[in-house]
Amino acid sequence: MGDESPRERRFARPRLRDHLLAEIDALAIELDETAEATASGRAPISARADYLRARDAHHRAAIGWMAATDRAGLAVVSDALRQCRIALETSRALMRR
Repeated sequence: MGDESPRERRFARPRLRDHLLAEIDALAIELDETAEATASGRAPISARADYLRARDAHHRAAIGWMAATDRAGLAVVSDALRQCRIALETSRALMRR
């Protein structure tokens, strides 16, 4: 990172912010699709719990993205998105059983 030009450093954060926003948007669509499946009375309660955990992590990511002013803030967003993806995949795996 020390060998980046000032221009590269200046544009690294906006690209990362754009990427994280795209990920937030994509996961919102996936959460909407999963919401209906886990809301049915036939879904295992653990699948619903993981879906709710994913939704909570997504909400934290969206709020964190709006508040992020530096790399540390963007790292918090990235971590929340990772937690969202994991919980969402766990919920889907439980629904496939």
